[in-house]
Amino acid sequence: MLKIYSRSAKRTLRSIFLLLPYCLIFVLGMSSSPWAHGGEANVAYFAGGCFWCTEAVFQRVPGMTSVASGYMQGAETIQITFDPTKTRYEKLLNMFWRAHNPTEVDSQGPDVGRQYRSAIFYVDEQQRAAAEKSKAQAQKSYSKPIATEITRAGSFRSAPENHQNFCRKNPNNPYVRQIILPKLQKLGLKKP
Repeated sequence: MLKIYSRSAKRTLRSIFLLLPYCLIFVLGMSSSPWAHGGEANVAYFAGGCFWCTEAVFQRVPGMTSVASGYMQGAETIQITFDPTKTRYEKLLNMFWRAHNPTEVDSQGPDVGRQYRSAIFYVDEQQRAAAEKSKAQAQKSYSKPIATEITRAGSFRSAPENHQNFCRKNPNNPYVRQIILPKLQKLGLKKP
């Protein structure tokens, strides 16, 4: 039996078939989301001054799946995806405190402005509790109060491509040579 569809029905069916590949990409792409592995949140967001520095530090930490520079709530922030079987969120927090001066308000070294503030953006209550506990522990190492804010994560916006992997792509850049490489050496991390 031959079915005859109206023009509007044909347009609707055509639209569905045109959208189908995008729907599949969305659904299949969900398996690579940071929360897809056993429901465990394995993403972290840290703002520790210039994201070039923070990115360079965390790219050298074992267990990282990806590290991206970007922006969250007006701060230069890195998005870390990590393998929870190889590292724990608490270890990342420990490196965060060591990688910058959390007592500086709206600045880090030569970088001054609110976008360079120190912040931990948590994705769930476990991360919030771990960050608060870690901050209290880290405070014992500083005579000045820690200025790091601990705030719920919002939307992360990736920085342009020329800011991604900056240290690795630009080893002779003056900022890399004068700021980032000494920091990596101080933390006992390998050069790019």
